[in-house]
Amino acid sequence: MAYSEFTTLKQAEKKLGVESQVVYLFQKPITPATISAFLANDLAEAKEIPMSSEKAKSEAIIMPVLKEIKRQRKDFNFYSGYTFDVDSQLSLTGVCDYLLTFRPDKEEITAPIFCLVEAKNRTIEEGLGQCVAEMYAAKLFNEQEGENIPCIYGCVTTAYEWRFLKLEDTKVFIDREYYYINQITEILAILLQIFDTAKSKELKNKP
Repeated sequence: MAYSEFTTLKQAEKKLGVESQVVYLFQKPITPATISAFLANDLAEAKEIPMSSEKAKSEAIIMPVLKEIKRQRKDFNFYSGYTFDVDSQLSLTGVCDYLLTFRPDKEEITAPIFCLVEAKNRTIEEGLGQCVAEMYAAKLFNEQEGENIPCIYGCVTTAYEWRFLKLEDTKVFIDREYYYINQITEILAILLQIFDTAKSKELKNKP
């Protein structure tokens, strides 16, 4: 079994011993972030591209959004399509769509991982179990590397629709809100907020 085989949230809860609940993750109102002309142009061009596959959506929409974080936060990096084998006994092996980290100058993934993004072609719900499994793997990976990150965030997206999650210990909090690509300034604001919160906690925990 690998990440992709966690096809339901209930399956991830049973296999990993976590519990989930639906909450409001982010305080409203969310102050919109400013997007660059690069991202605005990328999203405008994406409207002219056929979006029949997960790969197309990932390349044309999701990756430009993550690149925008890198423009605005220089100590940010992300890894696309990375093989992330953490614990074969728990079936935490396989490829993650995007892993987000604070290490901008590394070729290989290193802790701490603070967030991950899982792309799905059809519905958000089909990706919740897989996202939880990958978040749990990131938590274990950080611990193995001696990095204390108190919570791991995740996001499942169809490119047009986005939903966020948070893992703390064995509790999974799933945002009640769905965000849509026409709310890109709010989506980017949330991702930047996740980065800033995780980064401040990482610095606080350093000796």
